[in-house]
Order: sequence, then C-alpha cells, then structure tokens
Amino acid sequence: MAKDHFTSSGLTTPQMMAEALKYRNEFEMKFVELVDIVDIVEFRLVERFPRFRLLIKHDSEMAEEAIAEPLKDRITVRSSVYQAACDGNPEARLVLAHELGHFLLHREKDVLMHKDHRGAVQNIRDMKATESIEDQADMFARHFLAPPHLAYRHRHEPEHLATLTGVPLRIARGNATMSKWPEVHAIRAMEERSAARDSASRPNTDSIHNEGRV
Repeated sequence: MAKDHFTSSGLTTPQMMAEALKYRNEFEMKFVELVDIVDIVEFRLVERFPRFRLLIKHDSEMAEEAIAEPLKDRITVRSSVYQAACDGNPEARLVLAHELGHFLLHREKDVLMHKDHRGAVQNIRDMKATESIEDQADMFARHFLAPPHLAYRHRHEPEHLATLTGVPLRIARGNATMSKWPEVHAIRAMEERSAARDSASRPNTDSIHNEGRV
C-alpha cells in the first residue's frame, strides 16, 4: 500500500471544491464537462512549471499506479495506467487527477506520494481527511473532474454525470450527494453566475452569420 503523510494545511470538502475550481479555471477548463486530464499532465503543467516532466514507465518497473514528486517536478505513471487514461478509462483518469492534486497541493513535501488500487496506509492514528495528503489528493481529483455545479445539475442522474465527466460511478454518486450540502450552495451559485456572465459576453454567432446573409 501507499504510505500516507500528514499535512497541517489540509482543506475541508467545500474548501477543496473551491481550490479545484480555481485550478480548472487556470487550466482553462472552467466550463469543460470532460476534462482532458492527459493533456493537462502531459502538456499544460510544463507551461506553468517549466522543469516538470511526466515519466511513463513499464509496469514491471513500478509497484504503484503512479507517483508524484513535486519537489523534483515530476509525476511517474505506469504505462498501462497512462494508456488507459488516454483511452478514457475513469479509474485511470482519477489516478492522474490524484497525482495532479499532489503536485499542486503538496509542493512542500519531499516524499514519494503514491497512488495504487489498495489505497494508503494511515500511519498516524486517527488522522483526519484534512490531515492526510492522500485523502486531500482524492478530494481534489474528484472535484477537479466532476465539480459541484455539474454534480448538482445532474444530481438525479449519477450515471449520466459519470459518463459526462469521465469519472467512476461511485465518484459521481458521492459528488452528487455532496453538491446538495448547504455549505456548497455558495460555491455552486458563484459558478452559475460566472457561467452566465461568460455566456452573455460571447458573441451570438448565429446572429452574426444571419447578418452576413443577403
């Protein structure tokens, strides 16, 4: 299993939702339903972090599905996981989003941060989700790929939400439930207002095309 580590700067679920939305915006994915997570880790990260490298290793060379080493500016992924993510596999997409979370949130940690299907070892007794870097990366991944405004919009159709955002069904169901929390309302409302402003600022291409006709 992956070894977990303590963080004193962990975020609550609503705070992590807002943090994930901030990075969606920075990667120009604010209103994108199906985030291209492979494009982000392979091409977008290096634009923000010029020293960053994504390493793909043969499965025989790695016990873990992926490893993030923020201080060394690299993420290493098993080739089978990388290929599955390229093919749109929801679990593999979640792995890459998890490592992206480590890379962005835990840059002060000079430790290997792993992701594998067996989860993490809670080495510190009674460690909370806000204190575990693995739980924090999990939280980031799920809300980065399926943000609260989308989860709420499709809260009655988690299967559709899963397909729309490319996440496992269990993640879609959990996010749909969390999107209804009272403390999440302000986050959803902010995104809805932002989307409305963005829509209003876009030129009406149909009108432009019609005006050009004689």
